[in-house]
Amino acid sequence: MAKQPQESVTVTLPAVPLGYCKLGTQVAGHTFEASNAAAIGLLQDAGEGKVFKPLGKPECGEREINFYESLAAAIAATSATGNDLNDRGDSNLTDLATLAALAPHVPRYYGQQKLFVNQRQHTFLKLEDLTHGMSKPCVMDVKVGRRTWDPLSSAHKRAIEEQKYVICKQQLGLCLPGFQVYTPQLVRQGRDYGKALDVAGFRQALALFFKSSHSSSETVLREVLRQLCGIRAWFKRQRLLHFYASSLLICYDYEQLHHVKQSATHLTNGHQLEQRPAPPVDQWVHVRCIDFAHIFPAKDAEPDQNYMFGLQSLIDIVEYMLQR
Repeated sequence: MAKQPQESVTVTLPAVPLGYCKLGTQVAGHTFEASNAAAIGLLQDAGEGKVFKPLGKPECGEREINFYESLAAAIAATSATGNDLNDRGDSNLTDLATLAALAPHVPRYYGQQKLFVNQRQHTFLKLEDLTHGMSKPCVMDVKVGRRTWDPLSSAHKRAIEEQKYVICKQQLGLCLPGFQVYTPQLVRQGRDYGKALDVAGFRQALALFFKSSHSSSETVLREVLRQLCGIRAWFKRQRLLHFYASSLLICYDYEQLHHVKQSATHLTNGHQLEQRPAPPVDQWVHVRCIDFAHIFPAKDAEPDQNYMFGLQSLIDIVEYMLQR
């Protein structure tokens, strides 16, 4: 009996579980690749407002898990003791209170989840989707710090990092791996765009992102500045951690710009009825610290000058845009 030829099975990548899909608003970081099953990017669920971030290399994944778990423990300890840990004279309790104070500036953490992607099981961090509910999400990833290699990096890794985004990193302590913005058409730019920027180009990219020519951009900029200053206040007082290759994720809903200065008007038979107020600005403008795979204990309780240099540069740029 003649042997029948076996039919080849083609798996379209990425192959993700039912109810999940690629995160449409991912603008930087590791992404899915059609020809590489090992390349795993961010996922989102079916409307529940969660993002699933794959763990990277084992040592990086362990550090990121430890950060989120430590933050969750600090939040729980602070809640259980009535937020008075700083007043008890115990340095360990004071450290918990300090760490817990970062919580408003970090996406909410919901634990870990194992999912089969591209026919293999992977562990993901389950995090808040900062763009959930936005009609036209504008998203920017800004990596912070002149130095983006951590203390355990090899000489080869350090050399590679030093060659990336050279001008902006050294002069601003910032680099721009990617963003998307509505103009009102959707515009997306990735790492190649960011690597080609000088300081003037970086400022122009932020002007494009924040729609600085739009009559309502001041509202967005003021809220971004307020949140950035809150992050700066935390970094100024904390002596626990140093953040390497960490980013700030800035998100806002372009659709809401039309409702800032004048609310949507509803007409019935040609008569104006009422005006629908816009939601509070902090519900549709978010600035959060992300990417914690390269966080290390602060040596000799020194402040994180590397991160604060870049953060201050970003604050300076936003303040300049507001003054124009």
